[in-house]
Amino acid sequence: MLRHQFVLFAALLSAVSTSHARDVILPKSLIVELIEYHCSSPDPNPKTNPVLEYDCSDAYEDADGDEQSMDYSLRLIPLIAQDFNKDGITDIAVEVESSGPLGGSVTTNSALHYLLLDKNKTIINDHQILLYAPFSDNIVEYNVNKSRILYSAIPNFRSNPDSYDNGELIDPPLKFEVNWVNGSPISTYYRDNCRLATIKDKSLLKLEGNVTRFIDIDIHDYTQIITEETTIGNLKISANMQGCNRSTAVYDIIPLPNKPLPVLAEVLTTLIPIAHHDQQLKTLLALDKRSQIKFGERFALDSKWQAIVNVDRSNISPTMSIIFEQSE
Repeated sequence: MLRHQFVLFAALLSAVSTSHARDVILPKSLIVELIEYHCSSPDPNPKTNPVLEYDCSDAYEDADGDEQSMDYSLRLIPLIAQDFNKDGITDIAVEVESSGPLGGSVTTNSALHYLLLDKNKTIINDHQILLYAPFSDNIVEYNVNKSRILYSAIPNFRSNPDSYDNGELIDPPLKFEVNWVNGSPISTYYRDNCRLATIKDKSLLKLEGNVTRFIDIDIHDYTQIITEETTIGNLKISANMQGCNRSTAVYDIIPLPNKPLPVLAEVLTTLIPIAHHDQQLKTLLALDKRSQIKFGERFALDSKWQAIVNVDRSNISPTMSIIFEQSE
């Protein structure tokens, strides 16, 4: 029953998408860029034959060390062309659909990409909505209505069997669109249903300059992801925050090449003056001084926040992650 529903969904989606593919023309350079990224050993060669469908093949070694290949097909379905981020340059929304053997392999997936382009038609940002993967949270159908893409998401039975009763969906589909605010995407689901959407200032780092900021949509739950990156001394710092009604903030610390990863206390001392989660960081520092932190384990900071500290020094490039989870 569910398999039949998905096959029907895929057929309807393909029919709707194909009709719009005739109206939007992908530049050759963009086809080449997309195929080179998403397709291994493409046939035909997109540089000499920039079509919309390709045969692909990933080479790998099996358990016996023998070379094998995974064959799959890739299709580009252009949907709409408009200036999403209002920079004066036309951008493109395109579905990238991959079909692997038996319909259930890792190469079977589909996503809708909002491609922000520069004047040379090169991708500068790629915002995605995952439509389907074998174990994706949701299966997403869409409909193109002029310049709008309307989404309808239902739980993937493989990942969320409790969302179904005797094969029937318990809750109605989640419907949303993607809008653009100040050049960044925001889903109407997040805008209308999440407490965090009402908070105007969601900055993570207190620095005025030397900070790169990027706003994206979570491909699974359609909430907002804010990422800010900077370099302080010998450390690359990447901070991101997401959530709906409760936020999760992650501070990732990576030393510059050939530089050591400092101990936790030194990292916290560096972060406290520049991070908006300074109170949580100060609490962590106090716990660290009392040797009360166990790496990799969740622990309470107070009645409102929990934390996890992960440290990995096993790789050539060691990393540290400090995670804050809002508990109320």
